[in-house]
Amino acid sequence: MNWLKSGRAGPKLVYNQTTCGTCKSITVKMQKIGGASSGGTTNGSGKGHAFMSRVTFWCTVCQPMNISSGTTNSLSAIDNGNAPNSASMTTNNRPRPQCPQHGTRSMKLCRVRKGTQNTLRIFFTCKIRGCQYFEWADTTFSNCKCGKKAILRVSKTERSGGRWFLCCASGDKSTKGGSNQNGCGHFEWAKDDQLAPIRSLLTPLL
Repeated sequence: MNWLKSGRAGPKLVYNQTTCGTCKSITVKMQKIGGASSGGTTNGSGKGHAFMSRVTFWCTVCQPMNISSGTTNSLSAIDNGNAPNSASMTTNNRPRPQCPQHGTRSMKLCRVRKGTQNTLRIFFTCKIRGCQYFEWADTTFSNCKCGKKAILRVSKTERSGGRWFLCCASGDKSTKGGSNQNGCGHFEWAKDDQLAPIRSLLTPLL
């Protein structure tokens, strides 16, 4: 209805969010589902429909999967019992990132897309046109054995969908020609203190 009235999409409460816009908890789960393939084909060039799979988001508290039982899923549904709740996030004393000229409301989190040595790293920038503010957002991330900053990615699997992890940039499959064999194979689940400075700006489809 917001789209029909104003011609613009309304605020997204669950889609591409890490915190539910309704219950304000970090309980959003995501999974790439749909487009079941046939004959083992997993791409759009052959038989099957795996290429039609889409990333789906839902809140494990507001949108419980097992409705018939009358129970709701707990935080353990999103990352096996290790997900922080909204209350724990408020106790973190790390300062929120902000543009020196335009403050916190103009902040935006982006990812390097160009084919450089910094490909897939995340950084802060300002939404205000003409502002030159730039700052790396991965200062709390560890380095992999390749000597590069580990890249932040999000899981889209059934078991751990919505959980963030750090992996080797050289071995990330999303890069052109990327393969786990090209890097050191570094992998670790992202910790709360690593995500805290960027949590308010972090979106899974970044």
